Amino acid sequence: MVMLGILLATVASFIASAGLYAVPAISALIARTSTPRPGLTVVQQMGSVVLRSLMVSCLIAGLMAAAAWTGAVAGLLLGVALSVLPFTLLLGGVVHENTAVTAAGIHFLDWIIKLAIIGAIVGACV
Repeated sequence: MVMLGILLATVASFIASAGLYAVPAISALIARTSTPRPGLTVVQQMGSVVLRSLMVSCLIAGLMAAAAWTGAVAGLLLGVALSVLPFTLLLGGVVHENTAVTAAGIHFLDWIIKLAIIGAIVGACV
């Protein structure tokens, strides 16, 4: 059941992320403030998103199992609590690499959504 939750969470978080970045105002802002890595195809970029979501799904499943937590609410809370990690990384990008605050904010919103979805789905299956 846990493996099914991990797979469902990975797919659901990918779809939610794609939906967020498909919003015209958001995609325009990201296009203005970001520089795509040369030589990386869209398929490779999307594969990276799926892989990161899979890794986070496995992490949340492992943390929930180690703590003997179960349920969608516990998973959701864990996911939201883990949002401090992308926040600190994005803040570092803003402070040290001149990442646009608006772009970092969009990426942070994306991670909050992903972590909440992943946590709730994985938690429901743990």
